[in-house]
Amino acid sequence: MRWPRLRGLAAGFIALGLVVAGTVAAWIVITSGVLAAQPGRPDDGPERPRAATEALEATESAPLSASFQISQPRDPFRPLITEGSTTGDIPGIGGVPGGEEPADGDGFAPTATTITLKAIREVSGVLRATVVVGTVSYDVGVGDTFAVSYKVISLTTTKGVFTFGDSAFELSIGQQILK
Repeated sequence: MRWPRLRGLAAGFIALGLVVAGTVAAWIVITSGVLAAQPGRPDDGPERPRAATEALEATESAPLSASFQISQPRDPFRPLITEGSTTGDIPGIGGVPGGEEPADGDGFAPTATTITLKAIREVSGVLRATVVVGTVSYDVGVGDTFAVSYKVISLTTTKGVFTFGDSAFELSIGQQILK
């Protein structure tokens, strides 16, 4: 009569040991990262578009300082123009402050300097860019300062990251901006 009671008690201890061992094994698998996605594996989820991958590679190749931003932050819920706001020297319709149409009718004539990325080529294993500021052409590489306050931060085969003062901007080949 004693043995059946001990058998039930032994079976209970074994079952409890199996539950504890299973819990410990599950905890080890979860905390070790075995179930986490591995880079380069096909089950990572959807593939990134090529442009996003190139932008990520450009960012990884030459990290910007924390004070540089490619674009300026803006509150999307704050209206750009409100009732009663003054336009000051902001061009209105036709490109003239206040919105008056110019007498000759040619529209907006920008007063800022244009910057154009004409080409990027490899010279002796180093990428060089041809950048036109206004009407002056510059042949520059990573780290070069040109046109007094512009600097090359990084170059890829299709685009470059530059700074003007302490604001960063990105240009693709053939792209032009006003600064």
